[in-house]
Amino acid sequence: MSAYRTFSRLGALLLLAGAAAVTGCGSGDGQSPPGPSALVGKTYLSTALTGAQIPGGGPLEVAFPQAGRLTATAGCNRHMGEVTVDSDTMTAGALASTLMACPGPAGQADAWLSDFFAGPLSWQLTGDTLVLRQSRGTVSVTLTQRKDTPLTGTTWTVTSLVTSQAVESSVALEAAKPRLTIAADGAVAGFTGCNDLSGHAAVTGDKIAFTGITTTQKPCDAEVTRIERTVLDTLHGSATYRIDGNQLALTNDADPGVGLRLRAD
Repeated sequence: MSAYRTFSRLGALLLLAGAAAVTGCGSGDGQSPPGPSALVGKTYLSTALTGAQIPGGGPLEVAFPQAGRLTATAGCNRHMGEVTVDSDTMTAGALASTLMACPGPAGQADAWLSDFFAGPLSWQLTGDTLVLRQSRGTVSVTLTQRKDTPLTGTTWTVTSLVTSQAVESSVALEAAKPRLTIAADGAVAGFTGCNDLSGHAAVTGDKIAFTGITTTQKPCDAEVTRIERTVLDTLHGSATYRIDGNQLALTNDADPGVGLRLRAD
């Protein structure tokens, strides 16, 4: 009887060991690879590339602002549209883009980007590193997640104005370069594109309460005055903010049709 019990225990141990071996073969380290949801809300910048190089040197920036949406730029215009992501394949739909003319080699970056996203890509996410490979070509890009820039202590330059009709950029806006800085103690300093501004800001969660915003009184031409008005309307009262990498979105809470898009210097 004692010998039988010993044999039974040995058999049970062998069965458990076999099951563990099968489980180990199926799951590797026991963790499933990240799914498509792991990309949402993240922005990635290229750090290595094999195959056809980006004209102008890039880098390639790829962002996933929400599920099923993609934005990308390779150093010239920003492209945006739908994307389908499954377990190992990423396929972009027709991508719309801004229409900025880019000088020098960067003027060909849009063609490179369009070709790269023209067909399905294989994708692999390991920690902060995303690898995208063409299924039909030879280009492979390694990208690293871009960390968010701190709200305070950063100089933010306005790149687009948000109105109830559109999100717009212009030559006048690029020349005016409105900017905003919020210090750690809440002091606000900036430039409307024509006049210097100052005031105070209190940050709570994703809200910024602006108070005491004043400006110098230099006269501006009509287009710069319009830019200044949008800047000041956005900073009137409370605004909701969102940071994605080095991009800041500000939306006025009283009038959600008014806002700014800014980039960290």
